[in-house]
Amino acid sequence: MSSLLWLLFYLAPLLGLTAALFAWFGYQWRGNDMLEHVKALAAQDETAPTALPQAEAAPAETAPAPLAAVAPALPDPAAAAELQALRDELKSAQAETRLRQDEAAKAHEAAQALEAEVARLISDMEGLRDELQPAQAEARLRQEEATKAHEAAQALEAEVARVTAEMEELRAAHFAAQAELDHLRNAPPVVTPPPAAEEVATAPDKPKRKRSTPAKPKAPKAASTATLRDKIAALESQLGAHQTGLATLTQERDDWQRRIRKLEGQTLADPAGMALAHRSLADSEKRLATATSEIERLQNQARVLLRVEATTAALADVPDDDLTQIKGIKTIISDQLHAHGIRTWRQIAQWDEDELLTFSELLAFKNRATREQWQQQARALHEAAHGPLT
Repeated sequence: MSSLLWLLFYLAPLLGLTAALFAWFGYQWRGNDMLEHVKALAAQDETAPTALPQAEAAPAETAPAPLAAVAPALPDPAAAAELQALRDELKSAQAETRLRQDEAAKAHEAAQALEAEVARLISDMEGLRDELQPAQAEARLRQEEATKAHEAAQALEAEVARVTAEMEELRAAHFAAQAELDHLRNAPPVVTPPPAAEEVATAPDKPKRKRSTPAKPKAPKAASTATLRDKIAALESQLGAHQTGLATLTQERDDWQRRIRKLEGQTLADPAGMALAHRSLADSEKRLATATSEIERLQNQARVLLRVEATTAALADVPDDDLTQIKGIKTIISDQLHAHGIRTWRQIAQWDEDELLTFSELLAFKNRATREQWQQQARALHEAAHGPLT
């Protein structure tokens, strides 16, 4: 279609010039016919009045001829009228001839002007063609760049998928390690065989009293602290992996923003490339927002567990409370709370919003603590057993 338009654009001035030349030749031909007609009328005008000059050229001194002899020499009134009509027609023909000549001259000037305009248009078209060739080369270059950008985007998506798979493997490994720790924590204790009867009989009283009241509370505290430290280390490892992925996603987002700005600055628009770039940017921003939210969640959990670790160190000499007295906390949840450093009613009663959210995520009981009012129950139990909560 574009080649047909270019052909018509080339032929239109030539067709206009041809029409103008034919018009000019027509005017010339008609003017020649008019000139021949004028010459014929002029010849008739020259031959018609010969009788009248001969009659006037006779000497005045001669005797007048008879009326019958003179009458034939006088011009006929009808001929004189015809002669006058021919003269008028001649003048009209001459005027029309001059008018046609003027029109032919104007047509010739118009044809010359049209030739000059056609030459100018041809020159402009040559200039446009010269300008179009670099533009076409630039368009091909932009298309190649868009293709390379698309390939880079696909490669980046593959890299992001690989990093996501590695993150999932790390998360699965973390869950497996946590399950192993929980299994080890919930394993039955090693039962020490009772001492022999002779040893009991010969042993002094103090050792007997020591064996009857062994210091068992500190051992679970140390194990709980070790488990809490392992969980904090696992969270820090997850944070490191997520932050690496976040840096990659941020770089990807910045790359797509630069490509969009580059496409917007191009002279020739590339709607397909622009739409692809916008879709890729939106997807990158979505994945970046998801990764940012996950990092914030893990950071909040790490902060809470570090705070619990500090509190656990301060409560090292405080005996553990029976958390199962809180309605909704069974033995399994109590063991999980102990693994995360929560051993007393005071700690549960003093939970803030971050701690509620963190333990809801870590122990997977969602909104259960709020719904069953664990904090209010823990405060009441602590005040009943240890006095007012300060």
